[in-house]
Amino acid sequence: MAHVTKHYANTRFGQIHYRRAMPSCPSPREPLILFHMSPYSGVIYENLMKHLGEEREVIAVDTPGFGNSDPPPAPPTIQDYAAAVGDLLDVLKLRGVDVMGYHTGSKIALELCLQRPKQVRKIIMISAAIWTDAEVAEHRAQFAKTEVDEDGSHLVKWWKAVGHWSMKGRTLAQMAETFHARVMRPDISWWGHNAAFGYSTADALKKIDNEILILNPQDDIWEFTPRAKAYLRNGRIQDLPGWSHGFLDVKAGETTALVRGFLDAS
Repeated sequence: MAHVTKHYANTRFGQIHYRRAMPSCPSPREPLILFHMSPYSGVIYENLMKHLGEEREVIAVDTPGFGNSDPPPAPPTIQDYAAAVGDLLDVLKLRGVDVMGYHTGSKIALELCLQRPKQVRKIIMISAAIWTDAEVAEHRAQFAKTEVDEDGSHLVKWWKAVGHWSMKGRTLAQMAETFHARVMRPDISWWGHNAAFGYSTADALKKIDNEILILNPQDDIWEFTPRAKAYLRNGRIQDLPGWSHGFLDVKAGETTALVRGFLDAS
């Protein structure tokens, strides 16, 4: 297993926090950059990084405003998030990279490819929801800013939601290991979803020729991801029935095999 270390770098929005796993010997493979779902942080990838980091450099970024990264001065766009990650790539002097994103993070991965087409090689998306205008409005209302309750009952509500969408086999301990990232900065934690709902995955996919693998776990946007097939220029969707949130831990071995198989294929 690779060891995961923690680091900071200066970007346009202040310090960005990232986790890094490295193989014991230099690897010819491109580094893999990981983007988390909202509202969490790169902590969701720690267990997977220990596996993937055995063969390639792996970096999990805390999106600005999430985890231990400094927040932007105002609600950002997906373009803003991708530009900040671009700053990190420059700091680390990374020439070519593969990218993998989860929900909101999948949109950041697409946008980073659009902004830096010469640096991004392959793209893995965990879900790629395509919504109608009415569905976007519904999701905006559902994921708007949540007020903090004096009695802490909001924490119970959030915890129950995590349990509801967790796949079979995910333990309470595994839920607790990442839950803290869900509850940080509740005053701005809605910014990630807000940016996601303002970004068109369909428009981005239509512009990208890079090879794309879309993993479609049976989570809260399972039914919206198959619509992405109509916009893929060079990619495929792999349904993962029975998988849902927490699969990065529960199915770490299987996920590692899927990622390696796609990235290492010629």
